[in-house]
Amino acid sequence: MSPDRLLGTWDVTMDHHAVDEPVAGRQVYTSILDGAYVHLDWTYEHDEFPDAVALLAETRMHYFDVRGLTRVFEVEWDDAGYTMVKADPEFAQRFTARFEGPDVLVTTGEYSEDGGATWSYDFTTTARRSAGHPVS
Repeated sequence: MSPDRLLGTWDVTMDHHAVDEPVAGRQVYTSILDGAYVHLDWTYEHDEFPDAVALLAETRMHYFDVRGLTRVFEVEWDDAGYTMVKADPEFAQRFTARFEGPDVLVTTGEYSEDGGATWSYDFTTTARRSAGHPVS
């Protein structure tokens, strides 16, 4: 699988460990620079979750958000989806995303504050490709 499978607009519902209610959002994936990268733009309808952009390639994602935060994730793809890992001794993250058919993607995230010795639940998102916004 490659990042191109993500192209299009996705409506997202996130369950996050830090809030009691589900959080709605939207992710838009577009191919840029003659297909060298996929640009990701996302927003959530909750003040605790910043608007962000990312550049996604075959092996890496570069993340940027409105707080000025930058993160780099290593990415591995397979037929079912992908995994991402940001190894950092102070705040590591890892995500697993799996397709449930062509238009549903479920992602589970974890974080670690001790360099990956222990992991805690962070979030689960369910993304559904928006009707009227097919693959670009």
